[in-house]
Amino acid sequence: MNSNGPDDPARSGGQELSFRENHGAERLLRAVQELWRARDLQSILQFTARAARELTGADGASFVLRDGQLCHYAQEDAISSLWQGRRFPMSSCVSGWVMQHRSPAVIDDIALDPRVPLDVYRPTFVRSMAMVPIHARVPLGALGIYWRSARVIAAQELTLLQALADGAALAMENVVLREGAERAQARMSELEAANRDVAERYQALADGQRQNDALNELLAHDLRSPAAGIMLVAGSRLRDPDIPERERHRWSRVLCSAELIQRTAMNLLDTSNRQMGSFAPRLEEIDLTALIGEVAEILEPHAASREQRIELRPDAPGGCRVRADGDLLRRVLQNLVENALRHSPSGSAVRVEARQLDARWVEMVVRDEGPGIPVHLRDHIFDRYARLDARGAGLSAGRGLGLTFCKLAVEAHGGTIEVRDNEGGGSCFRVLLPA
Repeated sequence: MNSNGPDDPARSGGQELSFRENHGAERLLRAVQELWRARDLQSILQFTARAARELTGADGASFVLRDGQLCHYAQEDAISSLWQGRRFPMSSCVSGWVMQHRSPAVIDDIALDPRVPLDVYRPTFVRSMAMVPIHARVPLGALGIYWRSARVIAAQELTLLQALADGAALAMENVVLREGAERAQARMSELEAANRDVAERYQALADGQRQNDALNELLAHDLRSPAAGIMLVAGSRLRDPDIPERERHRWSRVLCSAELIQRTAMNLLDTSNRQMGSFAPRLEEIDLTALIGEVAEILEPHAASREQRIELRPDAPGGCRVRADGDLLRRVLQNLVENALRHSPSGSAVRVEARQLDARWVEMVVRDEGPGIPVHLRDHIFDRYARLDARGAGLSAGRGLGLTFCKLAVEAHGGTIEVRDNEGGGSCFRVLLPA
């Protein structure tokens, strides 16, 4: 008789084993594919418990998750109830032993293994079992299978169970990664929506600013013409040598007020132009000493009406010269002196100084005897529409364009402007201009 014939028992047994192994591998492959498609942890738990029974022919299976120092029996698939939803200390259950030792536990008869808490198992059908860790390096849990009769658990069954547990571990990590990616995508969507909102708000502000600048330009043009007419009439009257002193004083006030209106209109126009990038000074040789004297003469009536005085301290009898836009620099000085007068008390003096620092720089200084400017406000007084209140303690909304214009005009010349404390009290505005 041919021992290798088709009826040979050894050959038929080997064929049966090979068939079971191939069938188990195919079933494992399908299970892993299903796990990779799982979208959440609960789906992984349910599918893994069901697949564990199908792969091994067990009477029950449980998916245990580590919960700190407890073992949480999160999911089961069995012929009758086991421990689903319950938690046990890791030190008193087989799943805890598996996670702590990071190795499988194979128990052919639970009555003979000291790792089994018999009081917990006695109400169940379990008589033999196997359990493997889920993610052996840092166990996330354990996967167990159970039989209702004592039996020897085959190595192939344990291999399939461990492979399924490894697939479940990867699927769990995949869910965590997917959820993280989804959260990141949701956050990205929120940020994109926020960016769109900011862009829309910025565009609305920009549109509003353009409209405001256009309105300011129209307003400035509408103010300049009548102010220029008033200044022309007032100047003509003041040139009359026979005008009575009282009338001369009145027309000086008119001229000063008209000049203030025109300067405010020009500040409004120039600050708008500077915001739109069209503020370019026309440089020429300027006698700074003469310019300071001219500004003092224009503002003297305003100072006299407040019982104040303007004191000039030029650098030297010959004065100092600078390359600048005469009209812009005149208005810078007018704004600084008028600002100093407004914030100084009656009977005080505003002092204007100019000197050549070196071959490269010319310095202009305007000092007052007012309350001074707090340090925390000094960077903000040059902001558009910011104005120091009467007590000098804070900023308030107002016309607030004079100092803004000064900063823009000085920086357009390549210079700097700053404010500091004046010796003896008050403020000192310091302008540096290239010589």
